[in-house]
Amino acid sequence: MNTLIVIVILFVLIWCLVYTVSYGIWTLKENKTGGVALFVLAFLSVAAPLFLLWYRK
Repeated sequence: MNTLIVIVILFVLIWCLVYTVSYGIWTLKENKTGGVALFVLAFLSVAAPLFLLWYRK
């Protein structure tokens, strides 16, 4: 796989992680269950593509 493609994929994943975690922190103040669910969503949305990217190499 091209190195540039891997860097772009990592950049997009980090951006999604930061956005989802910041929204999770904001939600956690009002809705504890929703905030925890957003943290789980953030973890899974980064962990699954990273695992597949690592497994494919």
